[in-house]
Amino acid sequence: MRIMLDGRYLPGNARVNRDLLITLRNIAKALKFGIRYDAQRELVLINSKDSSIPPLPSEHLADERTEDENARLAGKVICLDPGHGGSDPGALGPTGTTEKDNTLAIALSLKEKLEKNGATVVMTRDSDSEVVSAETSAAEDLSTRVDIANQSEVDLFISIHNDAFSSQTAAGTTTFHYGDKDSIKLANLVQQGLCEKLGTKNRGARFASLYVLRYTNMPSILIEIAFISNMVEEMLLSSVDGRDNAAESICDSILKYYKV
Repeated sequence: MRIMLDGRYLPGNARVNRDLLITLRNIAKALKFGIRYDAQRELVLINSKDSSIPPLPSEHLADERTEDENARLAGKVICLDPGHGGSDPGALGPTGTTEKDNTLAIALSLKEKLEKNGATVVMTRDSDSEVVSAETSAAEDLSTRVDIANQSEVDLFISIHNDAFSSQTAAGTTTFHYGDKDSIKLANLVQQGLCEKLGTKNRGARFASLYVLRYTNMPSILIEIAFISNMVEEMLLSSVDGRDNAAESICDSILKYYKV
């Protein structure tokens, strides 16, 4: 849902729900603003000048807004690397959910959001499959993920994972980088955004000598979204809203990284 105040679109999107609409209407009533909801466009229009109902924008105006948004990441190529896949499930949650399913769902949602902002997205995998084959060793799997990013000459590499620990009390979000300035900047933005959006414990943006971070030629991060071994965070990782919120937060952080 978009919000237009006095004929100008406000940045960002919000999920449409009854409580949000009621809150906006109550605020508008208290401030004597005019308000209108266009369900077809999922658009709330607010007039702060008086209590008159704001007119619907022309289709031309809506098209101009869409084109402007779609240009924000134009020319950027971003590689998304959903961890594990196929015969490698990754970590397992207490109720049997798998890391490979969570990482793929988040990556596909993120891909859609990035493409809507004009980016070209390269995926190391886009289905529940191995990057190469079931017979591939772990070392070859990692090497192939790196090769996909390097050979595609992408601008950013983002590897998505779920954390796990023997104790179910371990919780929170961590973002890893290899220490270069641009990767640190991206990691800090993503880490802060995810913790704020998901409400998870901030375990920090940290240095790590991980293969996919060492050998990629561009700013690269590896995100441990949350702990799949923690029952509460397992539900977050496997839920539609949790996955979408994670993807939206990462997309917003990339926009901030490029200052668009």
